[in-house]
Parts: sequence; structure tokens; C-alpha cells
Amino acid sequence: MTDDCNNACLHCYNLGRRGRCGAGGAEGLSRECLRGIIRGIKHDAPLQQVALSGGEPFLRDDLAGIVSDLAEEGLAPVVITNGTLLSASRLRRVPKNTLFEVTLFSADAGLHNRIAGRRVFRRVLEGLARVERHKCAWVLAFVVTRLNAHDTARTIELGIALGASAVMLNRVNLSRRAMPIARRIVPPALLLRESLAAADRAAATYGISIAVSVPVPPCVVDPREFSHLHFGWCPRGGNEAYYTIGATGLVRPCNHSSVILGDLRIMRFGDIVRGSKARGFWKPVPRECLQCSHPLRESCRGGCPAAADECYGTREQPDPFVKFARG
Repeated sequence: MTDDCNNACLHCYNLGRRGRCGAGGAEGLSRECLRGIIRGIKHDAPLQQVALSGGEPFLRDDLAGIVSDLAEEGLAPVVITNGTLLSASRLRRVPKNTLFEVTLFSADAGLHNRIAGRRVFRRVLEGLARVERHKCAWVLAFVVTRLNAHDTARTIELGIALGASAVMLNRVNLSRRAMPIARRIVPPALLLRESLAAADRAAATYGISIAVSVPVPPCVVDPREFSHLHFGWCPRGGNEAYYTIGATGLVRPCNHSSVILGDLRIMRFGDIVRGSKARGFWKPVPRECLQCSHPLRESCRGGCPAAADECYGTREQPDPFVKFARG
């Protein structure tokens, strides 16, 4: 929706962010243009769900109208937000079937604020209480870093107490901006294992669905150790692929990549995602990963190729998370 954001998260990979709070991103497409793009995509693909992100999507005054448009198109809208702008007036304009994905970095106010870059913890909790009163569902998004991994269980429990219907627990994914502080924010393998184990116990105890969608390479921690967690892998352009459309209509392979595959203002979605540039993006597999004998090798294929591309300039190296997590 926009590159602008009112937070300044330590691990931010917002490609359009400039300055401490990401001001000054490119002007986004109009509501009418966005609806036309969505209709074009529906013609080319079995589209079911659209996630609206940023930056912070609530910085767009017409967000509620865009969400309504998606619902009218028969799609399930998801709003990915930092939770700081969930005012009563904004929520009243949003359809009640909207799903929110809200970031909470810790059950500790000071730690959440430190990672978010602003003193916003109380505002997020107040916003979540309003979401509950508005009868909308929300999912807790918890990013595991070296700073907050120890607080995994308490944060999940806080989310459940506030009405979270599910949890998305993702290890931090590195970008060019975050590489200089990688050793400060990437959890070592042992700490990541402890975080995943805490989440696994919470899933079993409370019966809540917990998904780990950013790949955890098995050479760091073996996902098979955690029977109550749902692990995802990079779809690499396959049937479960999720493409990212930037605020100006440029299509990227995913939200972690800056590679431009095409422009939806002048091209069809089907032509873009079936084109040679898109197919070529997913092909490389790191040479050292070809020698891997782990049963999950074909699912992993080196972790996040976009992170490798952004940080190293090539997708033929493993995800940089591997290097820092293994120490």
C-alpha cells in the first residue's frame, strides 16, 4: 500500500524505507487502479486472498475502501499492520470479515519498543482490544530475533489472552539494511531451537495454530523436532507462490526481494509470473546445498533465495541466516 512507516524496526527489510521512519516512499496507485489490477490477476490466477502491507498500510487514508473492494471481489483481505493505528474510527470503516496480522515483538513493553524503534507497546495493546470489540479476527506475528527469543512463550500467551486466533512465528530474515547488525539480531541455533520448542509447547497446551513460514534450514535447526508447529518453505514460484505488488504496481518475486519481474500497469500478471525472468529467479540452488543429505533438502534448497540475493548479490549462496545462526 505504501513504503511509509511510523515504526523503525531494527530488522526492517522495507525496500522503500528512507530515513529512520521510512518517510517519502513512492506515491501509491489509486484505489480504482488497484481494483483493476486485482481483477486482472483474478483472470490469470486462482486468487483467493490478498494481503495489504507496507510500510504501514493504515497510513493510507483509503485503506478501508480498498479492503471493502477486495471483499466485494470475493477475496479474503488480510491487513498486515504494526498495530499502532488501530483507532476506533479506522476500524469502524473496515469490513468485519477482515483479518489482521499484528506484530508483537515481546510481552515486555521495553523490549517491544526497543525492537520497534518507538514507544508504542501500550498503543498496540489498546488497538488489539479495539479489534476484539470490532469482531474482527487477528493473528499474532512474532519475529524471532536474538533479542526476544527468550520471550517467545510469554508473547504467545499474551497474544492468546488478547484474542489472537493463530500465531505466525518467523525467524528474522536478513536484508542489506540489517546485515551490519546481523550478529546482534540473528538468534544462534540453540536459542532458535529453544524458541521453537517454547512455541511447540504453547501450541500443544492451548490448541492454537502456530505457523513458521520463513524457512528454517534443517542444518540450523531440524523442523521435524516440533510436531505441533506448521513449517513452510519457499514455494519458488510453484502453486503456493505469493508474489508482491509494490505500491506503484511493480511485481516482485516476494516481499523479501527487490527484483522487478514486471509492471502490472502495462503487463498481464500471467505473462509476468510465467515469463523467463520469473522462472530464472527460482532456479539457482547453492552448490554446497546440492551435497546435503538431509531428508528435507528438496524443501529447503538453501533457505530464502531472496535474502541471499539481497545480501550477497547472488542466489547461488545459502541464506545468510545460516552463516550467522551457526556462528
